[in-house]
Amino acid sequence: MKQTRQTKQKQLILDVLRAEQPLTATQLYERAVRQCPTLAKSTVYRNLEAMVQCGELCRGFLENGESFFNLGGEGHHHYMICRECNRMQDLPMCPVAQLHGLTEGSGFVATDHVVQIYGYCNECAAKHI
Repeated sequence: MKQTRQTKQKQLILDVLRAEQPLTATQLYERAVRQCPTLAKSTVYRNLEAMVQCGELCRGFLENGESFFNLGGEGHHHYMICRECNRMQDLPMCPVAQLHGLTEGSGFVATDHVVQIYGYCNECAAKHI
């Protein structure tokens, strides 16, 4: 896998993601700019895009179309996503793995899948009760 050039900004983005993932670009920028106040939002977006293209990061999409990012090569992830605060939690297992042979006999060759469950985290659910 080809990697992007190692820069201070890229290292900061990776450090933030290692501490907490997945994150949207906005969330990532907000955390990174605390450590480097001169960091430009465009630099974060440019680095994220380059790292996705090289396979260093994986990109997912929220219901509103906003991208979120996690470290590439970190395994297979599916998420439970809060509709109110966008907090994301890993599903403990892949529900599609239980559906062996789902595409068998159809001629369709599956190469990837996405499972995202939307609802409310504990904190936000308490506000709605």
